[in-house]
Amino acid sequence: MPIRDRVARLLAELPDAPQYPTQGATAFIDLERREVRQAYTPVSVVRALLAGRGANMFYLYRLLDESLAPLDPGVPLIFGSGVLTGIVPSAARGNATSWSPESGVLMDCNAGDYFPSFTKMNGYDHLVLYGRAPRWTLLHVKDGRIAFRDAAPYVGLDNLDLRERIEADFGGAWTRDLAMASITRAGERLVLTSAIMAGPKACYARGGPGAKMGALRLKAILVQGQTHDFETAQPYKGYNREIAQKLLATSVVKHALKTTGTPFLYKPSRLLGAMGTKNHQETTWTDALDASNIDPYRPGMAGCFRCPVNCRPLNDLHGDEADRYGRGDGPEYVTLGKFGPNVGIDRIESVIRLNNICNDLGLDTASTGSAIAWAMELFQRGIITARDTGGLELVWGDAALVERLIFMLSRREGFGDVLADGARAVEKGHYPPGALRYRMAVKGLMQSDPHDARILKAFALGLAVSTRGMDHLRNRVTLEINARINDDPAFKQRLYGGAVSAAPTSYEGKERAVRVCENVFGVGDAVGMCRFTTQLFNSPSLPGLDQFAAQIANVTGLAFEPAALDRVGLNIMGVERLINRRLGVGRQDDTLPERWFEEPITVGAYAGEKIDRAEFDAMLSRFYALSSLTEEGVPQDAWRRELEAALEGRA
Repeated sequence: MPIRDRVARLLAELPDAPQYPTQGATAFIDLERREVRQAYTPVSVVRALLAGRGANMFYLYRLLDESLAPLDPGVPLIFGSGVLTGIVPSAARGNATSWSPESGVLMDCNAGDYFPSFTKMNGYDHLVLYGRAPRWTLLHVKDGRIAFRDAAPYVGLDNLDLRERIEADFGGAWTRDLAMASITRAGERLVLTSAIMAGPKACYARGGPGAKMGALRLKAILVQGQTHDFETAQPYKGYNREIAQKLLATSVVKHALKTTGTPFLYKPSRLLGAMGTKNHQETTWTDALDASNIDPYRPGMAGCFRCPVNCRPLNDLHGDEADRYGRGDGPEYVTLGKFGPNVGIDRIESVIRLNNICNDLGLDTASTGSAIAWAMELFQRGIITARDTGGLELVWGDAALVERLIFMLSRREGFGDVLADGARAVEKGHYPPGALRYRMAVKGLMQSDPHDARILKAFALGLAVSTRGMDHLRNRVTLEINARINDDPAFKQRLYGGAVSAAPTSYEGKERAVRVCENVFGVGDAVGMCRFTTQLFNSPSLPGLDQFAAQIANVTGLAFEPAALDRVGLNIMGVERLINRRLGVGRQDDTLPERWFEEPITVGAYAGEKIDRAEFDAMLSRFYALSSLTEEGVPQDAWRRELEAALEGRA
């Protein structure tokens, strides 16, 4: 059935008025015909999945035609803001969802900055985009209205120049009354590691969303003005002050995120012997990249809309003499790892510069850094040679070479065309099948986090079962080596609802911790809360299901018990697995890179650790049972029927 018929059928079922206070509309935007229709998410769907990531899955499930290909304009690209986005402190997040052109499975990425909040403040919770625009298009959302504008003047511009031109052409100022989601030349050229930029750094990155947006011939979505005056169910300003105070009093926020940002995570990973180095051939690297070495280049911190934490480090390498890439936003821990140890670079200045280049070129640093590291190992092993690379010698630690490769990748020039296909380089015929042995990916998505998980078994399980591929932000059990947690078994049992071994290398009970984290993080995405200020991600005392329930009631008037929200988190995972099942994903895909099963790490207190296949398989089966999944990793029949009824309006 064509996408327009699917949309028409769905629109006939949707309410045409808000279902609760603060609910925004869903805009269905036909880019080819330049038409906009709108409706609202049914309250039954909100009860089951909330908004943001959750309701995005409802729309994708109903509109996806798996007989097409990911970049086909008949496959929608869906933006969604959370239930609390733009209203509650630190809830500034939104998701972009589709079928990933990079991995071939579910694409779902999360961003903050100002775009999700400004979209909601213009009266829209979700934007469903489909159809290929007849010419490059910019969507202009202003005062609650959506207009189609010619984007020809902006084609070929990367992030820095585009933001400068847009500000000059439309008036206003970024963060005050302008926000944007846009692509760069990389997205225009369908680079599979390209992102949708939502700010100077913040972006929807994972799974190739830039390529998906480029395939629709959509250059940008500009949101201007903040017109929506939220009439919440209960007064919330005093409650918001309490939330902000709680966040700022939490140790990890007060002493790390607010002062240093995520680079503080590099040192503990390095000392543990779990820092992915040279495509995970090694697992530790130099202290020259510890966060303290960024201090001289950090003029301040920045943050997302209405967030009191301000966890994003700014950088300035050369003061007034800085060139185009001498100052910018970041680096985050992921970028520090991917363009430091993973490619063998040991100078913090080089990492900062590469970070700034990737931000301008609109690239996912996780997939881009991983693609380069993979190629370097293949070159090291003779699987590819200078004949394949156009004469380039892919040697570890050459920052100038990495910079050149990034530019080539963003433009699909020479060997950059190979790198631009990311994890699909074998499928595209660039590398021989034997190269897959050295690909650090799950479900076709390169690892997001630079942490090597051969030691931490819960972390490893989380990476394996993540519905969007090898990504730590779905369910990472970051408290696995927290002394406070492990030294108090009773506290840990209350936290996870059952016994979880205190030994990082044990497989016992780790499925329980992953299940709880996945539920909490799913709800966090559906309400729009930042992962760094969500319970169980770095701290047990940050807002969790109890606080989310109170916030939702205050803002929307919808009552959820914590147990009901826990079920929402499970439902979100369930729908994602139903979507992935349609894309051919099964138990065989809930696995890990071969290297982690076959090669032990060689340094640190946990030298000799790897993933035991039999233990992992047993842990995976326990995770499935705990998650109401079959042995093939899909919802059990009764739950599947319940989910499908809710998704199809039969509940």
